[in-house]
Amino acid sequence: PNDKEGQRKYVAQLTVWITKHGDSAQVTKYTPYPLKPRTAMVCLGECFRCGMHGHRSRDCPTIEGDASRL
Repeated sequence: PNDKEGQRKYVAQLTVWITKHGDSAQVTKYTPYPLKPRTAMVCLGECFRCGMHGHRSRDCPTIEGDASRL
């Protein structure tokens, strides 16, 4: 969840990932990176820019800061 507890857990997961793989490791199918809170599950048609559903990366509202495009 995208709340303080979710953010805390995300930071903890990142710390574990960096400790295990190093801070310069590449993300692969063997070294999956923790998902940010509020992002969609991987491989379900999520936007490659922001990680949310409902649009493609070329139409992502984060490009121009236009949330109405969601």
